[in-house]
Amino acid sequence: MEPSAMTLTQAAVWTKRGIIGTIVSIILIILAVTGSRMWYQYQLSLRPPVEEKPEMKFGSLPKIQFPPSEVTSSNFSYSIDTVTGGLPEVLKLIKVYFIPQTSISLLSSDRAQKLAESLGFSSSPEILSPARYKFKDDKGGTLTIDLTTGNFHIQKQIEETATGSAQLNTASPPGREQLVTEFKNYLTERNLLIKNIENGKTNVTFKGPSPDKWEIAYISILPPDWDNIPTVTASFSHGLVKATAKAAGDGTSKYINIGYTVWQPDKTTYSTYPLKTAEQALADLRSGLGFVSIEPAGAQVSISSVYLAYFQPEDYSPYLQPVFVFEGPGFTALVPAASQN
Repeated sequence: MEPSAMTLTQAAVWTKRGIIGTIVSIILIILAVTGSRMWYQYQLSLRPPVEEKPEMKFGSLPKIQFPPSEVTSSNFSYSIDTVTGGLPEVLKLIKVYFIPQTSISLLSSDRAQKLAESLGFSSSPEILSPARYKFKDDKGGTLTIDLTTGNFHIQKQIEETATGSAQLNTASPPGREQLVTEFKNYLTERNLLIKNIENGKTNVTFKGPSPDKWEIAYISILPPDWDNIPTVTASFSHGLVKATAKAAGDGTSKYINIGYTVWQPDKTTYSTYPLKTAEQALADLRSGLGFVSIEPAGAQVSISSVYLAYFQPEDYSPYLQPVFVFEGPGFTALVPAASQN
């Protein structure tokens, strides 16, 4: 029995050693894998970050067309008075979006006629060009429609009383919220309040003794943010969808003129472009390459805020391009932000 007992004891010893060896091997493998991963991550941290390169699929971007102005940004001297005392760090790349434009088709004329009728113009159009129609009403008002975009402008005559002065309304004129609601309802009833402007910010300013006793109100819907970046226009505080209302009017007759310009960028068609630094943009501003949207009272301008925005022009441009916005008390200027060097 003794030889047999020795065999079992040896087997137990070897089994225990095997288990211990297996455990040790597993621990060593885990330590080796963990160590190699840590070493790999350490090596990665030593490498310089891979800088994303701009795609620039659209080639050289066209120059942003700001409205003509007799005031140039080089007319002023600038001081930087931001919260930090300096200029902000901005993105190195930004998306530039394509803005499609429909072409004239056989149905364009019919669509323009239906739009004109919905706006109160039932006459036959005067053809200004293959792409522009002009309609008139019986009170001297005009409607001009761009057939390629559907954008339009209405200009009406202010009705006069027998004494020659504008008709007066003794009732209190509507306030800001009511004016915005009425204008949006006007657009909705004509299927013009599309999603691209429905959520845009609104602005109302008044001309008259006070906001309670105004004679003329300017109502505006600004373009919504794009990619969480503000969208601005040349007039800055006013959008491209706007109306001028008179206090004496009722219903839709209160609108003296209406401007409807809407651009709809294609969110799926874009390309990345490099951005100027804020310092480069400031240099452009000082050299006269900026557009002064709000002109200051004096020659010395204090800049309190600098940020990026997208710019929507009055006339069609194939791309939604970025600008730097320089703001200060009584001052706003725009500088093209894309760098194509």
